[in-house]
Amino acid sequence: MNEYTRGAFECLSWLEELITRLKKRGDHWESLKREIDGAILDIRRGIGVDFRERLRATA
Repeated sequence: MNEYTRGAFECLSWLEELITRLKKRGDHWESLKREIDGAILDIRRGIGVDFRERLRATA
């Protein structure tokens, strides 16, 4: 499995598990949206940490 496919699979698996968990608790779309927004924010923070160093490495 290539990296792109693996990343998509991980994301979809995470969403499937999250939806199952939220259904059991009786939560709905707002809780799902908050979880997804939090995950996106985590990714943004992680990318921002070494962005300039990665730019220098490829330049």
